[in-house]
Amino acid sequence: MQSVNREPASQSAERTTPEPLPPHLPSHWQWSVFLLLFGLALLLRGLTLGWGLPYVEHPDEPALFRIAVRMAQTGDLHPYNFFYPSLYYYMLASVTHLYSWWGSLTGHGLSLEQLPRDTFFFTTAPDLYIWQRALTALLGAATVPALYLLGTRMYGWHTGLLAGVLLAVSSYHIEHSQFITTDVPTGLWSVVVLLGAWEIATTGRWCGYLVAGLAVGLATGTKYNALMVSVSVPLAHMLYWQGRSLGRSLVPLLASGAVAAGVFLLTTPYILLDWQSFISSFTGKVVDYSPPTAGAFGGRFPVQQYARFFWREGLMPTGVLLLLLGLPLLLWRSPRPTWLLLAAIGAEVGLLLTFTIHFSRNLLPIIPLVWLLAAAGTLALARLFPVRLPRALATGVLIVLLLGPQISDTAWLLRYWSQPHTMRSAAEVVQAQPRGMLTAVDSNPVQWSGDPVVFPLPRVCEHPTAWYQQRGFRYLIINEDRRRSQCREQYFRLIAENRVLASFPPRAEGLRPGPGGAVLDLGQHPQLIPFTRREVRFGGALQLLGYEVQPGELRPRISPLEGAATTMLAADTEQSLQINLYWWVAQPLPLDYWLFVHVYAADGTRVAQRDAPLRPDYPPTQWQAGELVLERADMVLPALPAGSYTLHLGVYDPATFARLPVDDPQAEDQRIVLFTLESGFRSLN
Repeated sequence: MQSVNREPASQSAERTTPEPLPPHLPSHWQWSVFLLLFGLALLLRGLTLGWGLPYVEHPDEPALFRIAVRMAQTGDLHPYNFFYPSLYYYMLASVTHLYSWWGSLTGHGLSLEQLPRDTFFFTTAPDLYIWQRALTALLGAATVPALYLLGTRMYGWHTGLLAGVLLAVSSYHIEHSQFITTDVPTGLWSVVVLLGAWEIATTGRWCGYLVAGLAVGLATGTKYNALMVSVSVPLAHMLYWQGRSLGRSLVPLLASGAVAAGVFLLTTPYILLDWQSFISSFTGKVVDYSPPTAGAFGGRFPVQQYARFFWREGLMPTGVLLLLLGLPLLLWRSPRPTWLLLAAIGAEVGLLLTFTIHFSRNLLPIIPLVWLLAAAGTLALARLFPVRLPRALATGVLIVLLLGPQISDTAWLLRYWSQPHTMRSAAEVVQAQPRGMLTAVDSNPVQWSGDPVVFPLPRVCEHPTAWYQQRGFRYLIINEDRRRSQCREQYFRLIAENRVLASFPPRAEGLRPGPGGAVLDLGQHPQLIPFTRREVRFGGALQLLGYEVQPGELRPRISPLEGAATTMLAADTEQSLQINLYWWVAQPLPLDYWLFVHVYAADGTRVAQRDAPLRPDYPPTQWQAGELVLERADMVLPALPAGSYTLHLGVYDPATFARLPVDDPQAEDQRIVLFTLESGFRSLN
């Protein structure tokens, strides 16, 4: 490495001096550039913060979300999990409090007590997800002007501007700026570490040491492995004090380290307060990163895989080539800033290479620094042209080669994330259909909690069409993610045999978030359902086709009883009865009618009663002519003495209590006897 004099001077070496601001660019314009870069970065990171919701596809988001919500709800700042340091948990908990306060002020949103903690794969608090993602986006956007400032100080304002724009439009950085994760925020602190280190290397002033120490503490308090960026601080110290008395200069360096340690402990205090838990959790993190069976790729020192990441997703081919071609020029013309950046990058990558489980997102703490080198290398290549016009043309071409692929990929990403999640769209398709019959779905069960006619199944493709038709199912949502090799053929047979209401492209096509799949209409086939036939017309528009009945617990949803016709009960035992009714709609109904179910003893005494709206989730005025409608008429029975009991039912107007006329000659008072119960013949136990 070239020897550097102590004077901030390397003033004798023109190649190490940052590029001065041209006379025609007033210094106050820097603030305009600073704000414009921040605005551009924030816009690109904030446009699609709600992507995929209410589905949550990044596995790390729910893990941080639940801890932050628990902290906000209980006020207990102990993370009880040291997989990550605590700083970002505390920041997310603060955002959660702000969200709750804003909700109480405006009447929109959930209170702290209403917020769910477990939101894996699907969340019932999508608005809070957007707020917490916005924190990541804000810190990711702030990294852009910080990088501009670092690039300006190290290489000149042209490089700083290009580096800022490159990071602002970087598709990989934008993508990870929209997750509730620690990776992108750590990148901001890494840039600030280098700002402090460069201040040390050029002036040796205390403010550089303090800024660097503060940033190292914040970086390590956000993501442990970011500590490796701190190697730039002692290196900057050596560059400034080279050839001088290092002994006298150790005080500010030690002070910087003390500030870093203090800030880290302030942001993750339970490392000291609960040391044993920290050691156990941190050891578990190391173990988790040991087996070669998980992660994006495995094995020690996978240099080729990391290089492939930069080639395909990071800088992309032209960016990688410009960096590699320009790096020798940077080491020759601007060695000090280049070595500082390489030291921080190399230390971080060196640590990651020792793991046996690897995720490319772990590079995000140093990606802004890599992008700065790429921008500086690109402009260094352009300066090889000695004449102004060819140099200007070359600069334009090289900048297009550097930024073009990023802009194109970002445009695709934002277009992709602006599309709704496929399973959300599938739900909307089903909910827009006549809802008289049942629906089987492959999608997340939380999405359908409280819906009485939707049944989440592990894999819809495990059963043929007839199996569903015989149990009262009309609609299927099939999910390509849950298709297994053993039911691949059945999956495509279901699609071929039934009417497709909507289809969704596979993930691999990159057209929208979520799995491929389809919404299928199996049609109405009451003749295939093995219920007990009992055909009676109520008024001129509604016909009862039959019923299913069996003893059992009250059900939260209308479930298939598969032809059950058990009417024998245990005597003197309080119990409940499960009843499915099958209605056929001859023509639209004018009112939302109610159903009554009465149970009478042999002497005519009414012993049980149930009055409730017909399908409150799907009221009769929404029923369509020609539709089959399933109804759940479960009821609680008292302890009945041994004997026979008749179950009567009818339909009435809740406003006037007028009953619909019944065309059954045996009906009395516009009610029919549906079946007879026998109590005391056998025990249900």
